[in-house]
Amino acid sequence: MKHAIVIGSSMAGLLAARALSTRFEQVTVLERDRLPENPEPRKGVPQGRHAHALLAAGLNSLESLFPGMTQTLIQAGALSGDAAASIRWFQFGGYKVRSHSGITGLCLSRPLIESTVYGAVTNLPNVSFVETCSVIALTTSPDKSKVTGVQVSLDDYEIFENLDADLVVDASGHGSLAPNWLEDLGYAKPIQSIIKINVGYTTRTYRRHSSDLGGDIAAILAPKAPEQKRAGVMLAMEGNRWMLTIVGTLGDHAPSDEAGFLEAVKNLPAPDIYNVIKNAEPLSSIVTFKYPHNQRRHYEKLTRFPEGLLVFGDALCSFNPIYGQGMTVAALEALALLEESRAELDGLAKRFFARAATIIETPWTIAVGEDLRYPEVEAPRGPAVKFINWYIGKVHIASRTDTVVCNAFHKVSNLLEAPPSLFAPSIVARVIRANLQKPKRLSNPLQPAAI
Repeated sequence: MKHAIVIGSSMAGLLAARALSTRFEQVTVLERDRLPENPEPRKGVPQGRHAHALLAAGLNSLESLFPGMTQTLIQAGALSGDAAASIRWFQFGGYKVRSHSGITGLCLSRPLIESTVYGAVTNLPNVSFVETCSVIALTTSPDKSKVTGVQVSLDDYEIFENLDADLVVDASGHGSLAPNWLEDLGYAKPIQSIIKINVGYTTRTYRRHSSDLGGDIAAILAPKAPEQKRAGVMLAMEGNRWMLTIVGTLGDHAPSDEAGFLEAVKNLPAPDIYNVIKNAEPLSSIVTFKYPHNQRRHYEKLTRFPEGLLVFGDALCSFNPIYGQGMTVAALEALALLEESRAELDGLAKRFFARAATIIETPWTIAVGEDLRYPEVEAPRGPAVKFINWYIGKVHIASRTDTVVCNAFHKVSNLLEAPPSLFAPSIVARVIRANLQKPKRLSNPLQPAAI
């Protein structure tokens, strides 16, 4: 086919463009912002100023799409380490055991990873970008059965232009207008699942020294729900910096003034982050970001959908960002799109939405399941949810002393394995044994625990 249009140059849009570049003679990415030349936050990605995670499944997918990407990111300043040995985890009231899991984690800023991927996509000879370009509407065939392109406004002028395409991919994020466009064309809107969580990020960067945290590249201090509502995430990143984000759930957001922020850090579930930053040099102001809800649009359930249109990334499903799943899900969807687009384009939407629904199901289950630990979260709770959350709590406790259970948990949280793997008989037996043992308190989180 000749031409594909991607709406939005976020990570999802960039990855969609990469996937389509092997199938189309020309791929055009339309972006509202003016894209920065260097890695820096931009208006269209407000969460870019806050801590981000690229899960192992996402890194593996990026490597498949861009061979050598891991090393490129490291050369650009990303720090690499083992997910269990180089990152300090405090969850469910205790430190996870230190071990070598074989799961590679990268710590870097969102602007660096986005800029690096953007550079790789711009090197593709058949991909081009149009900046300061807003999509106003879809164009279609006379019977509206096929999308034939988009109507755009350039540079915010009241001048409209039609761009023709064989395929339009909406990667514009959770504020996607695709449901409204479908309704205007006489199609049904997708059913939405919304789980309100009212998460707030409060972030500051600090000077990092190699001796901080005993050489660890990250500390993740998670709250024990439902009693606690604040988490602390401190990630090493390029430029010898720490990025510290306090995540507040259900409106319990950390203050953004100097004294209040420091006090919030001091009151996190464990002292590790406070011990580093109490005397550290701040390198930025304190910035905030709010995220109201998990949102999933069930396009896979629609019985009618126009040919020539796809919805992708956060426009399909956006998760509570505390679990760091968004970029990874987009990368997995890009691999699915790459494969599905090799076949005929007729029926592509139906095939892709089915694949995407399968990809989304695991991270959605993880995110929503954890959020449902808070009784204030309004959503149905059956006996299965209560049992699973009870059992995962026992997994967290077992992960303090049992490296096998701990590594099984890390594989699930990195989307390398599905949650049912934690219910394998061998894992269940170890969870039971660890929970029956007398609890052990580690005075030093760097100290490995005996199995």
